[in-house]
Amino acid sequence: MRGRPMLVRMKTRFVIGYAAVLCAVPYLTLKLLWLTGNGIGFSDPSVLREPTMLMLNTVTAALDVVAIVVALVLTHSWGTRLPGWAVVFPMWVATGLLVPIAVMAPLSMLSGGGSPAGPVQPWVYGVVYSGFSLQGVLLAIAFVFYARARWAPLFVAGQHPSTPTQGLQIVLANLGSVVALAVAVVDLNVFALVGAIGVQMLVRGRTGWGPLSVAWLGSGSMFAMGLWSMVVMLGGTPFNSGLPVLEGFTELAKVLGGTVLGLVLLFLMVERTRSESAA
Repeated sequence: MRGRPMLVRMKTRFVIGYAAVLCAVPYLTLKLLWLTGNGIGFSDPSVLREPTMLMLNTVTAALDVVAIVVALVLTHSWGTRLPGWAVVFPMWVATGLLVPIAVMAPLSMLSGGGSPAGPVQPWVYGVVYSGFSLQGVLLAIAFVFYARARWAPLFVAGQHPSTPTQGLQIVLANLGSVVALAVAVVDLNVFALVGAIGVQMLVRGRTGWGPLSVAWLGSGSMFAMGLWSMVVMLGGTPFNSGLPVLEGFTELAKVLGGTVLGLVLLFLMVERTRSESAA
């Protein structure tokens, strides 16, 4: 009887994984069309021939391919044989990019917010953000299944005993939290705030889904969204809106704060997994 629920879970994971792959197809198709000179969706197709746009489309197409690979890794048994870091880092970045879009895109539509400024026609944003939102939700669900199977001790609610490195973790968590709180105030960034709260709970021994999830999403979104904004800004792409100095420093603070909080989260995951395995 135990085999049937396991089979159902595997089938569910397969469905989720391939659904995530399908959600990536429209964006990847657009990128391939643009890289081959097709100007569909652009008000001025000549923009596509600019070196910065060629670089940006190549990088983002590659990121979409990585997201497809991650979806397959999370939903197939061979994915559990990969090194943990090879799964955790791309998934941390992917959820950091996609989950905020999944949250903010519907809110923007309900509030009547327009499409971001740029050379792309409005319908493209609808196609892309819809795909991103669904992909982010599906990847997050797939990762929950994957993590429960591979690192189950991390998600047991309770109080974890102190460790030899807890003092250092608290120092780093406090440093990252100060940066995150500054970002939350200046940028009205809820993800930065909950990320700091989650990491603070974890370094003080709390365990379970709640603190781990918000620490993961908060730190990942700070790092990924900040890095993406800086690439667009410093790369001189047509999507660069000319960020003011304060906003530029805010994006840099996101990257640095997210990195510090992410490192603390990584130390915690490794340490607690090993301690539970040795018990």
